[in-house]
Parts: sequence; structure tokens; C-alpha cells
Amino acid sequence: MKLRSIGVVFILFCAVTMVEAGPRNVLLLVSDNQNQSDCGCYGNPVVQTPNIDRLASEGVRFADAFATTASCGPSRAVLYTGLYTHANGQYGHGHAAHTFHLRPGVQTVFQLLKQAGYHTALLGKQHVSPPEQYPFTFDPRVDGRDVMGLAEAGGEFIRGAGDEPFFLTIGYSDPHPTSREGWGFRKEYDGVTPVRYDPAEVIVPSWLPDQPEVREGLAGYYQQITRMDEGVGRILEILEESGKADDTLVIFTSDHGSSEPGAMANHYEPGVRVPFIVRRAGNTKVGTTNSAMITFVDVKPTILDWCGVKPRKPLHGRSFLPILDDENPVGWDEVYLDHCFHEVTMYYPMRTLRNRRYKLIWNIAWRLEFPHPIDTLQRDTWTKLIARGDEFLGKRRIQDFLFRDEYELYDLQADPEEVVNLASDPAYSEIRREMAAQIDAISRATDDPWMERHTIPSDDFGRHQ
Repeated sequence: MKLRSIGVVFILFCAVTMVEAGPRNVLLLVSDNQNQSDCGCYGNPVVQTPNIDRLASEGVRFADAFATTASCGPSRAVLYTGLYTHANGQYGHGHAAHTFHLRPGVQTVFQLLKQAGYHTALLGKQHVSPPEQYPFTFDPRVDGRDVMGLAEAGGEFIRGAGDEPFFLTIGYSDPHPTSREGWGFRKEYDGVTPVRYDPAEVIVPSWLPDQPEVREGLAGYYQQITRMDEGVGRILEILEESGKADDTLVIFTSDHGSSEPGAMANHYEPGVRVPFIVRRAGNTKVGTTNSAMITFVDVKPTILDWCGVKPRKPLHGRSFLPILDDENPVGWDEVYLDHCFHEVTMYYPMRTLRNRRYKLIWNIAWRLEFPHPIDTLQRDTWTKLIARGDEFLGKRRIQDFLFRDEYELYDLQADPEEVVNLASDPAYSEIRREMAAQIDAISRATDDPWMERHTIPSDDFGRHQ
């Protein structure tokens, strides 16, 4: 079993300590529902993201970064705890009727850094619970779409820290849909010049239908990305003006990929692949692309490593600071993904192993119809597709999307669209057995409560319908 290669590295320390060094600060920027490919630096020639692109030119861009779950609240909980969803307790959203929250005793990065003398803040979209496990020393209410207001509040926080270290997270609400019907601006904010996109010029990904409503939605989505990019540029400018940029680790990512049908709450590539850029002073290489496969469980260990703070309890990831200057590091070739719920009525647990070539998805509740998130279910992309009587969502049959096999095995080199399930093909029996055994081992090693009831067998991978 190659457990270490996918980040199941348990590091147990008995206390929180600070290294003997000057303050090391952290700025974590998290966009909302942004597909990896939708930045200029990731190859999109239409959407304008000059500030994110500049950050990539000054740092390291990860080509294979993954959210472990394509659901906002649970994904952020993984970022902040360094634990897989099944272990941290935030199985689904925590707001309104859903009420999922971290298990007692789970320590967030905010707790550990505050104990170590850090000023802490999470501005904009928070999506976290319970509040006592997220102790903020600065907590003004700022609209997550008011990107300039977020930057100015961030500047107030940075200046207020004085000579003491800070951990600032900004959660943007862009480019999340502004309504269940679609995207685009519903309100304009001071300091931002709206950039409008022609639906005829947007890039329709192959996993979505090329229809007028999809193009209109993508044009609004691009508009929101560009607004968010302006906010990124402003907070980076403020950080530079503060004189603390050289002491600050900057990370930009998204909580997960697109929220369109076929992405949100799925372990298919459009839902879990995220942009991920890291800038730190002292990099010997800048403007490089790193091939390491990382997930959000690696973020907390990396932040603690940078700050010289040791966790009191085991974590499921490992710091990627040692490999930032190595474009092709050894031993970073697999990732484990974990989804339980989206909202409380949307139960569809999945455990997934993905390596350079193959992906195996175990749909634990495969007998259920796949439960769309409400805003996706009511989006024009889906409602008009159903009204037309379409057979396919992109290249995937809608019937196969809604009613899934218990096991899905894809050859991502031959089938990047993930539509040809090889799980029952005898030619792939050894691959599926090995990957199933790894899912089983990782799930059990990380105390997955679903394993108390469910077992992933090494054989019998046919269609179970």
C-alpha cells in the first residue's frame, strides 16, 4: 500500500510551539465554485484574470490540485482542519436546516495559530461551524462579493497586527451563481469596473451542452471571476504596501470546481480539480508548474509548517513546502477523495482514488438516484436539458449520471471525459483490485465511520443494477 504517497501521513506532537524566527504570515484566498481551467494562467484565453496570472508568475502553479469534496462547506472544513470529511464531522453544509458541524475536539488551523500568538481572520464567505472552533480576532461582516471591501478590511486587519504574525483568509462569493437561475452581477460594488463577456466567445467545456443558456451562464460566470480577480489584485497590493509581503505565504485556490451539473457534489474532474497557486519569498524558481498531486488535506500541514507551529493531533496530509522548488517531485502521484453529503437531503457518499492515469470511484449509496444540489437542479442548464428531452449531459448519458454503478473505473488518458466505465472489464481486474484495496486501507486508517457498515470488495465489479 502506498499510503504515504497520497498524504496519509500522521504527525503527532504534544504541544503547540513556535520556531525561533521572525513572524511568518499567511494570506489564503479562496474563490467560490471556480473550475481549474477558468484562469488565464491555466489556459483559458477568454476570461481575464491578470492578478491571479501575475501571482502565478511570481510563484508556483499546481497542475493537479484537488478538493476532496465538491461541496462548499465540507470542502472548506477540509481546508481548515487537515482532515478528510468523514473524519472532521462536517459531512455537509452547516447553515440553515443542514446543521452539520465539526466534531468536538477537532482543531482548526485558526485555533492552533491563535494559540501560537497569531491574529486570525476569515473575511467574506465563511461557511464554517461551530464558531468556537473558528476563533477570529477580527471579524467584521463584509459581503463576499464586495471584493474591494474585503481587501480594505483585510488591510485594516494586517495593519492592526503590527509586528505580530497574522493568518488572513478571504472567502470570495464569486463566481458562485447569484441565483438558482444563473450567473452574472445582481449588484455592483464600488471600486470595480464590470467586464462583460459575449456569450458567443466563451469556452463551453465538453462536459456541458453547447446551448444558449449555457453560454449566457458562462458569460456571467466569467464576469464574476474577473471581479474576484480585481479583489485579489487589491489585497496583494495592500500586502505589498504593508511591507509584509516577503514574510507572507500566499495561497490562491477555489473551494471546489464548477457548480454546474456534472461537477458540484461529484468526484468527476470538473467538480474536484481546482486552481492552486502558492507564492513565498525565497523560492528559487518562480513562474513554474508543479506536477505534484495535492489535495486540501495538505493545506493545513503546509500552513503550520510555514508558521513553525506543530499540531497536537494527527493530520491526514503533509506539507508541500519542501517540494515547491521541485517541478516533478517523487511520491506525489495519487490522491484520495471523500464526499458524504451536500445538503442534509443530498446523501451520496463516495470514496475515490485517483492516480496519474486511473480513477476508481466507490459509490457507497449507488442504489439511490444521484441527488442534485438544489441550485444545480434548478439551474437553466439542467431544467432546459430535461425539457428538451436530451439523452446526454455533455458526453455522459443522463441515465448513467443519475443512476450509477457501484464502482466506476476510468482510464483518464484514454477517456478524460470519464464516460467509459472499465470496472467490469476483466482486462482491468488487477488495477481495480489494487485501487480498491488502497481505498479500503486509507478509509480504515483515517477512521471512516462508513467502513463500520460498508465494505469495498476486491472482486465483483460489474454493474449492480
